[in-house]
This record gives sequence, structure tokens and C-alpha cells, in this order.
Amino acid sequence: MSAVVVTSANEKYAPLLRDLLDSLEPHRGALRFAIACLDLGLTEATRNEVSARIEHLVAPQWPFRPHAQFDQERHYLSRAARPFLPDLVPGYAVYIWLDADVWVQQPLGLRWLMEAALTADIAAVPTVHRTYAFSARDIDWLTERYRMAFGDGLARELAALPYINSGVMALKAGSPLWRNFAERFQGALERWQGSFLSDQAIVNATIHLDGLKLQRLPARANWLCHLALPRLDEQSGCLVEPAMPFDPLLIVHNTFDNKQNEFELQTQKSQPRKTRLTHSAIRPLSNHSQVV
Repeated sequence: MSAVVVTSANEKYAPLLRDLLDSLEPHRGALRFAIACLDLGLTEATRNEVSARIEHLVAPQWPFRPHAQFDQERHYLSRAARPFLPDLVPGYAVYIWLDADVWVQQPLGLRWLMEAALTADIAAVPTVHRTYAFSARDIDWLTERYRMAFGDGLARELAALPYINSGVMALKAGSPLWRNFAERFQGALERWQGSFLSDQAIVNATIHLDGLKLQRLPARANWLCHLALPRLDEQSGCLVEPAMPFDPLLIVHNTFDNKQNEFELQTQKSQPRKTRLTHSAIRPLSNHSQVV
């Protein structure tokens, strides 16, 4: 099976992109995946650096009909380009999307995504875990993004359903979601009411409204840190779930607004450890034990 991991970044996100690439590198030989990056405004120096580390560096163009609000802003391209990944990076059986603020702690998460994508129209992780705590802001955020794309009535209906975080997802090349996603994206653009273009809301609507088959993976395959801070296992140096049995996180998603914030992580035995949640901050703590 041929697989490609795709992400995107502008220069602001270049440090996170480097972290993501660093976290992927040890697993490329065993899992045999390529890497692609959508260039949304990297400097020439960063483009040269990244090109040397990956197979594909692509500068996407606006793929929909012209839009007065969005098509001139390159940072929106990461959202608008996602329905067209098989066209932008052709020739792979499975496409794994990882946001640039994601990093891989253990390769089992990548293996799950690759294998699950072949059994469904999309493999992704619902925002469901016994330790997740949703604030009023989280609920309002979700409802408002649905409302901007689909109006009040459908927004209320969709907001009541389990929400899929599209920052980590995998699809086979022939998945019907690509076409449906693009069509619903264009439809949403034509009636958009708001200031934020949310492809994640459209992915969720496409799954629910079109009856597509979703392979649901556990929360530790896309741990949303703003919903529950992970715990630090002192022995392994790994981030783990913050409740028994303290299973190790596989893919860490630094979903805070400020990606460089420091947090006091609880540990099993010692005092809380203050650290950022980036790969470059956590890696020195780890003994690099891996689960393949």
C-alpha cells in the first residue's frame, strides 16, 4: 500500500512544521509513507529546507469559483485545498492529513489511520473521551461554524451530533468523500454568512448528511490538548491519557491558540512538570520507547 502524509504551513507555522517532520522521520522506513506539504507562504529558505526532507512541496491555487472574502488569502487555502489532495499529490492509495500543530508520539496512530482508511470512506477521531471538558466557548465555536456554512436550522441539527476533528484524518484515493466534500464546500461558499471559513464543519456535515462510512478511532489517535491536558509519564517521558490506565498518546494535537504556551502537567509520582506541548519540548524527556 502506498500512503502519503499531507500537511500545510506558512512561515508562522514553520517551527511546528519542523516538529511534525521530526516526529514522522523515525517511522518512515517501517511504515513506508511519503510526505507532502502545502506551501501557504513559506520563505525561500524554509522551502529549500523542507523540500530536502519531503517528497512533495506544493503551492496550491484557489480551487473553487472566485470568492470576494477568501480566495485572495493564502492561509484559507489549507482548508479549500483539502478536498483535492488526490489531485494535488496524485498516485497514492491512502492520504493522511495532519495539521501542522500535530505531532506523532508513537507510530501505532499512523498505522491505525492507514489501515482504517481502507475499511471506510474516512478514518478520523470523534471528540469523545471521558476526561474531555467542553466549555461554553467550545460549544459556541462549533455551532457558529455550522451556522456560517449551513444556516441556523441545520446548524442546530448538526451541532447535536458527535463532532469529528479533521486535523487528523485518512481517506483512500477512491473515497466518495472527496467529491462530496468539494461539492458541499462550493455550496457553503455560495451562501456563506460570517468571517471564518471552516472546512472542518463541512467535513462533518458531509459525513452526516451524505451517510458516509466513518471508521472511528480512539481519542489517543488525535489527542485534543485544549479539552484535557495530557499527563506525563516520568518513566518513559511520554504523554499519556490523564486517567487510568494512563495509556500513551499516539498523536498529539496542540490545539491551544498559543502553541508555545507552557503548562504544568501532572505526573504519576513527582511534582507537576512545566513544559510546552510541542514535540521539541517533549522529546528530550522521552526514552523513545515505541509501539509499532
